[in-house]
Amino acid sequence: MVAPLAAMLSAPTLSLAACVLGITFAVVTPMAIEAASPGGPTPGTIATSHTGLVNAPDGIAIKGYDPVAYFTEGQPVLGDPQIQAELDGATWQFTTPEHRSAFLAHPTRYEPEYGGFCAYGASKGLKTDIDPAAFSIIGGRLYLNANIDVRAKWRNNLLSAIAKADRNWAGVKDQPLLR
Repeated sequence: MVAPLAAMLSAPTLSLAACVLGITFAVVTPMAIEAASPGGPTPGTIATSHTGLVNAPDGIAIKGYDPVAYFTEGQPVLGDPQIQAELDGATWQFTTPEHRSAFLAHPTRYEPEYGGFCAYGASKGLKTDIDPAAFSIIGGRLYLNANIDVRAKWRNNLLSAIAKADRNWAGVKDQPLLR
């Protein structure tokens, strides 16, 4: 039954259907997006570095929150100033020495996208600050937003917003931070 149906549909139609199903799943089950496996990000996830530009206006990356905790705890957790590491021109803080070690071993697994600036802002061509509580983990990557309302807007058209932010980031990263 499935094979004849698949044979009648073109490859672009199947791709569109897969995207629609993925977006529907993301919108209908937002908590599933943030679910993190205790082992951290999915192995083999394509990760890119964003040229070392990090949201750290006071020198402390992502307002002192532990980037690894988003994956291991499934929520933002303020790091300990006594457990820190320097990377990409910023000081990163962690809740445990194990989190620091994991981060230093594989920073691109844990660094937030777009340098830790708002993902929705980047999709609109703007560099804006974040609220560490307004986060999503999509495809093993950490995305931060300006606030919970902005995160909801960003999720309304998730795949398009990520694609736009990816395209815009090269021009956005050198802009001054909008407050």
